[in-house]
Amino acid sequence: MHAGSMADIAFLMLIFFLTTTTINTDQGLDQTLPEDCKTADCATKLLERNIFEIHLNNQGTCLIQNKVSSKKELANQLIDFVENQSGSTIAPENPAEAVIRLEVSRTNSYKDYVSIMDEIKAAYLQMRTQYSQEKFSKNFNDLSAIERKLVLKQYPLQLSEATK
Repeated sequence: MHAGSMADIAFLMLIFFLTTTTINTDQGLDQTLPEDCKTADCATKLLERNIFEIHLNNQGTCLIQNKVSSKKELANQLIDFVENQSGSTIAPENPAEAVIRLEVSRTNSYKDYVSIMDEIKAAYLQMRTQYSQEKFSKNFNDLSAIERKLVLKQYPLQLSEATK
């Protein structure tokens, strides 16, 4: 029996399977990391009024602005804080100045963390869509690149994450 043709067939099968097989890529949270610090001191001074605090303790209890709240209330409370329609002195003057401080316990489940992130992103999408409607009479997803950049400048998602 000639082994050369057997090797050719095995090689052809290997090429076939390598070219036709699709490999699933893992999907995760779309996060943009900050740029490297170019100076010795990279600390940023923030006004306390610009910080929206969310704490998720190891039992899964959510503290929003140091008050026990449900995760479902997070989006509405965040929108009220960022937009500051009432002109409160304990909320940012401008939506672009708002910073979300998220503190989670190392023992929290990934599901709890993702549900909090989903609520934060849903709140920002809602604010951006409303602003897009008011400014451009379009949905946020239908904006051109320049229009989208203007909306993102008005409503940037500035998130500070910490674990305890």
